[in-house]
Amino acid sequence: MSEETATTKRPALLTVLCILSFIGSGLSVLVWLLLTVGIGSFLGFLENIPGFSDAMAGSGAGLGVGIMVLNLVLNGGTLAGAIMMWQMKKLGFWIYSGAFVLQFILPLILMDARFSIFGLIIMALFITLYGLNLKHMK
Repeated sequence: MSEETATTKRPALLTVLCILSFIGSGLSVLVWLLLTVGIGSFLGFLENIPGFSDAMAGSGAGLGVGIMVLNLVLNGGTLAGAIMMWQMKKLGFWIYSGAFVLQFILPLILMDARFSIFGLIIMALFITLYGLNLKHMK
């Protein structure tokens, strides 16, 4: 085994974190993709109903689709970051962390959502544990 291969071996903790992120972020991307496409199709169907567009004007339906797309993009960011960290790239940590923090903060700002201490703990735990593995990444 060469010395370079030995220094780039993925630590067990990083492997476990990445697998958990693949599962969580991957499923989230799938769900948000289905919801985004589904709601877009559903709203397209409803727009064919006479008077629906006028009734929905100002209802915030566009914001709902926007939030879904934003969630899809941010979950895609955490998945992309986890993939990069699997490949031992430090940039993945920053992409993952930024997307995860935005996933936590934006609903509080945009939708007046309730603060979740559990969500904060999970976010802080994953970012901290990934951060502990930064020294192993390029």
